[in-house]
Amino acid sequence: MVNINGFYLCIVGFAAMVVDINGDLEEPKCLSRFDYDYKMLQKLTNLENTVETLKESLRQSENEMKDLSRKIKASGSVYIRWGRSECQDEAEIIYKGFTAGKKYSDKAGGSDTICLPEDPSWSNFTTGTDGGRGYVYGTEIDISEPSGVFENRVNEQDIPCAACHTKTSSVVMIPGRSHCYTGWHLEYSGYLMTAFHGHHGPHNHVCVDHHPESLHRGEANDNQHILYVAVSKCGSLPCPPYGENKELACVVCSL
Repeated sequence: MVNINGFYLCIVGFAAMVVDINGDLEEPKCLSRFDYDYKMLQKLTNLENTVETLKESLRQSENEMKDLSRKIKASGSVYIRWGRSECQDEAEIIYKGFTAGKKYSDKAGGSDTICLPEDPSWSNFTTGTDGGRGYVYGTEIDISEPSGVFENRVNEQDIPCAACHTKTSSVVMIPGRSHCYTGWHLEYSGYLMTAFHGHHGPHNHVCVDHHPESLHRGEANDNQHILYVAVSKCGSLPCPPYGENKELACVVCSL
């Protein structure tokens, strides 16, 4: 029944079914035009609020997915591939650069070999030559040619390096092995190298790729930071399984 003057509206039958925000059907009601319009406006407002809530929830989910993606990308392990300017397989290169360290004849200085990036950025610096400094030099390999060890000619060649990021959680360099143990993934293999036994100061061991690259115009015999192949010496080190003066292989493995 409808009031012709428009003050009241009585909706019956199918038309009386008003759908609420949850999709349920309300009982038929007789409402004034104002009340009817007001209730419909409320329902539309509630629906808009629900849509905005869903949008905000979606934005939060997207942000959480982005954070998770950043965490996944940031996880993993980092290693240096000595002697090469690129990474292998699925490893991502962080930067490539130059193998470097202290001069072989210096009595002190850093005992480690480092990978200097090819695109340095500087903080404050001077160019003084006073002796109160530590020195860092480029690296070359010294080995008798043909060595029967490396696949290419490397004697007196300066070598590059690359910092590599792998998604695996663990990376280990294993000296004395040319293959990874079962279950581990090979990143690269090579030869264990360090300083000559008669030179000054301590020195670390690095695993140089079995097929090292040479830097452009790096063939000069500068004799600064020098790497030599490490060999096993019998005595306290049992032979077998090791052997006298045998060049030690090495392998970098990830898991």
